Amino acid sequence: MRPKSVSLVQLNVAVLMWGGTAMFAKGIALPVTQVICLRSLIGAGGVLLVLLALRSPLRVNQTRHYGLMMILGLLLCLHWLTYFKALKVSTAAVAILALHTYPVITALIEPFLFAEKLRKSDVALALLVFAGIVIMTPTMSLSNSTTQGIVLGVVSGLFFMVRNLLTRKYVHQYSGSALMFWQMLVTGLVLVPWLWPGGSDISPKTGGLLVLLALVFTALPHSLFSASFKHLSAKTVGIIATLLPFYGAFFGYLIHDETLALRTVIGGLIVLAGIVFETLRSVRT
Repeated sequence: MRPKSVSLVQLNVAVLMWGGTAMFAKGIALPVTQVICLRSLIGAGGVLLVLLALRSPLRVNQTRHYGLMMILGLLLCLHWLTYFKALKVSTAAVAILALHTYPVITALIEPFLFAEKLRKSDVALALLVFAGIVIMTPTMSLSNSTTQGIVLGVVSGLFFMVRNLLTRKYVHQYSGSALMFWQMLVTGLVLVPWLWPGGSDISPKTGGLLVLLALVFTALPHSLFSASFKHLSAKTVGIIATLLPFYGAFFGYLIHDETLALRTVIGGLIVLAGIVFETLRSVRT
């Protein structure tokens, strides 16, 4: 397979696995800070074992890059905190859709950061995807929890966008697994003070869900996602990643028997059209 095709496979597998993340966020009865902290520390431990087993390099090339890892870790921490809080206060669909406004901003900002030409088709495609997301979002009032979920989701997307752009710039120097290890380690350590305020009991079921979330639905897909930047632009990755609402809706139907409203279907088809177009264009170029 061509390197770009491999990156597309890595990206789509990662997004598929992320589709089940929302189900864990809604099912683990712990505060958001504790879920993120434990998810990060367990995930970092899992990635570390893999790196050691494969004898993959773990240290950074330059001392100043430890600062880069710290920044990426803080961005991941803020992204997860705001995203999981959005999942807690609103529905999974609202949180996921609000998060995926970030490709629109990425498509407009990325060319200026990487000395690339801003094409009109990029703007049009980004607006198409954004229009689909808007259609899928239900009518909201600024005083309800749905509005809170959307605001948190959009903010989470901004943190995610900045992390993606920095990852694209430095990913050629480090493997996706190494990058993910450092980011999860920083996230977990930053949130350790909030791990057990007042003492929280973790049942065997909750512990099992945390391990599954951390290793299978966090460490693995994030490593694949980071690796996909080696041959794909952040804009391409962001637009293809908008498949996440579809995967999330599928898992919601499969696990919780959730159904889709007509406007969700219509908006979803618009988003899907943009994703298919971007995927085909990425493979051919």
